[in-house]
Amino acid sequence: MTPPPPESIDQRTADELSLREVLTEDFETYGRRWVEPGLWAVTVHRFGARLDRAPSPLLRRPLEVAHKLLFTTVDWIWGIHLPRTTQVGRRVRIWHNGSIFLNARSIGNDVQIRHDTTLGSLHLKDSARADQLPIIEDGAEIGSGACILGAVKLGRGAVVGANTVVLQSVPAGATVFGVPAKIMPK
Repeated sequence: MTPPPPESIDQRTADELSLREVLTEDFETYGRRWVEPGLWAVTVHRFGARLDRAPSPLLRRPLEVAHKLLFTTVDWIWGIHLPRTTQVGRRVRIWHNGSIFLNARSIGNDVQIRHDTTLGSLHLKDSARADQLPIIEDGAEIGSGACILGAVKLGRGAVVGANTVVLQSVPAGATVFGVPAKIMPK
């Protein structure tokens, strides 16, 4: 089966879709398996990311409490920490659960993430600064145990090998391995 031409693909961002549309697409991304921990993490994230759109402050407060409870449950039970401040694109797939910390400025569309992955600031004092967090562009693949730290950009379609530590930006389409990450020749 050939993929549809780019002009026929829905180009809207996750934020431009209704919550129902984006959750339906997420459900399809996870093979229609509601038991997938990654699906739960992404669903709770989408709910939390849209709390600012609540029609009134009186409604927002109980929804924030519910989100905090769900977020903590996903974090504690499955070990997937995906803060609502991280901008998450469409069709993001978290393949495994356990020791996943995804504090990034943004994660693009069609990104694949495996277990034991860390996205975050290089220094603890910078963890709340968005400009010190990584940007993961569309179509990137991140292997098990990878760490992507600091104000770096993982280019479109880049591949990060298992147990790789990325401390510098990676160009689009590149494959990196090692500690620290080194670009592999094609």
